[in-house]
Amino acid sequence: MDFWGAVRTLRRRWYIALPSAILAVAVAAGVFLSIPTRYQSSGVMVLTSPAAGGTFSENVSPDEAVRVNPLLAFDGSLSTTSQILAQILADPKTRKESLGIVKDSPDNFTAAGGGQAGPFLFVTGDSNTPEAAERMVSTVMEFAAKELDKQQTTLKAPASTFITSQVIVNPTAAEAQIGGKVRYAGAAFVLLMLLTTAATFGGDSILNHLRRRREARERQAAEAADHPDDAAVTPPQAAAGTPVKPEAPKPPPQAAPHPPTHVSPQSNGMPRRPPGPPVRRPQPTASEQTVKIAAPGARNAPGKPGAPAWPTNEDKP
Repeated sequence: MDFWGAVRTLRRRWYIALPSAILAVAVAAGVFLSIPTRYQSSGVMVLTSPAAGGTFSENVSPDEAVRVNPLLAFDGSLSTTSQILAQILADPKTRKESLGIVKDSPDNFTAAGGGQAGPFLFVTGDSNTPEAAERMVSTVMEFAAKELDKQQTTLKAPASTFITSQVIVNPTAAEAQIGGKVRYAGAAFVLLMLLTTAATFGGDSILNHLRRRREARERQAAEAADHPDDAAVTPPQAAAGTPVKPEAPKPPPQAAPHPPTHVSPQSNGMPRRPPGPPVRRPQPTASEQTVKIAAPGARNAPGKPGAPAWPTNEDKP
């Protein structure tokens, strides 16, 4: 079936297609409304090193001791430190015990270090309400700043060499994230529209089959009405439940006698052949046209008087 054939079928069976399409729209809308809307907010922190650098020296007699901040003792120290903080925040134990995020919690966040892009820590929080999403971002950045000081204290770095953190992007206004809802609702709508099309074509096929059967029954009834003698009549005994003796079969109708054939007196009592197309005799073959002469034998041979014979000396003059 081509495209326009399908369109004609849908238009002809609109009483099946239209309610199914309305049902598909209603189900898609229900799926969209049943999924809670998520709100998302984000913030950015930057790590900075002290002005004096990562080393601290003090004169201790008799030698001079130099103390170094371990987090500033390698290349790209601030970028590496931001990645370390991101790994600490991603730890399930930290998320559960320090930030109160459990498996079924409506609040969630992600943290990523700047890597080669710089000493940045990107925090994104999401929740069911805009306020909860913004609060989650603020909580995570405060915890990251405290965790940075804790790690440096644990490493016994001089206080003058501590890396400091600064918030450069405060938690943004939370925005509704409806992409997931739209995808689920769209998938439900497409699936139901396919089912609608299948139901329409299936109903059309069933209705056409029933219509053909009804027309066949009506045609048989009309033929029976036109020829009542051919219709089978049920005897009253059968209707009352009494067994009916089968009727003897009717003898076949005899063929009508042929009209008498005219006999011509010239035919010697035989019926004259009815006139018909002339019969064309076949042409004689070359063998039939050849004149056959008996072979010569002895002169005056017995049984063959006058048969030709070869000439002899007596026939010479």
